[in-house]
Amino acid sequence: MNIELVEQIVALMGEHPVSEISVEQEGLKVRVCRPLSAAAPAESAAVSTTEILAEPALVLPETYTLTASMVGIFHHGTPPLPYAALVTVGQVIGSIESMKLMNEVFAEYGGRMIETLTEDGAAVEYGQPLFRLAAVE
Repeated sequence: MNIELVEQIVALMGEHPVSEISVEQEGLKVRVCRPLSAAAPAESAAVSTTEILAEPALVLPETYTLTASMVGIFHHGTPPLPYAALVTVGQVIGSIESMKLMNEVFAEYGGRMIETLTEDGAAVEYGQPLFRLAAVE
């Protein structure tokens, strides 16, 4: 695997609405990911979150999904969790409006925020994924 291939992968991320691409070749694994937020320019987000992993010395971190605790309308916290934010167990990550009441949603796991899975104001079901976190060592 060479640097030209990595540059091609990063370029593809800027041209297409994908949040993650993984390629494995010659014992090396490249994973490029970016947040789903439209706030950051696609190209700079892809470059800043590029990871090059050599197998088997490095392994992708374990991930956790934070889910909705009830049915309702999900609202991100103020301010919303940015990409790579450190989330602690018990931290308020947003709220769910149900029957005209706002119910805080707490993180049942800690880690680094790597993906937002639900937009602000979206209807959610019990157990629906809201965020994905990577384990922090």
